[in-house]
Amino acid sequence: MLARTAAVLAAALLAPSVAGAQTATEYKPGPWHYRTIACVDTTVTKVVPRLGQAGQTKFTAADFKASGAIVFFASRLGVDPLYPNDHAMVTHYQDMAGNTVMAAQHPGDRVQLCFLGGPAPTTFCDPDKDSRGRSYRVYDYRQRASYAGLNEEHGCGGA
Repeated sequence: MLARTAAVLAAALLAPSVAGAQTATEYKPGPWHYRTIACVDTTVTKVVPRLGQAGQTKFTAADFKASGAIVFFASRLGVDPLYPNDHAMVTHYQDMAGNTVMAAQHPGDRVQLCFLGGPAPTTFCDPDKDSRGRSYRVYDYRQRASYAGLNEEHGCGGA
């Protein structure tokens, strides 16, 4: 089970799916029906550029292209219980696969959110104290496209 989860996580980080792209290494398109991966149907609550300005509420495509995107979800799937106010989210840097789908999402969009796993404890990463490094795969039902990414800009123990 651990090896399978690690393989899925590695695939998520190395080959996120992009709408219309078909490669041998991308995820199976459409919603997942696997029992081995924790997935929930939820909604998007907020979509903002990764480096948005405080108080800014309207964004252009250029804002997302320049800095990337952060999408927040109504679910707490995969969130550390030590952070009761946190919700699941996915962050991408500029011009990375998935940004087009992410930037086109709107609050209220229905998605399938799958938790691929969290980081393992290492010398530099203590998952009990650092909530970063949780990996997700998101399928947007409206756009019929998926993407994958981490919940923060940096993984556990990162910058």
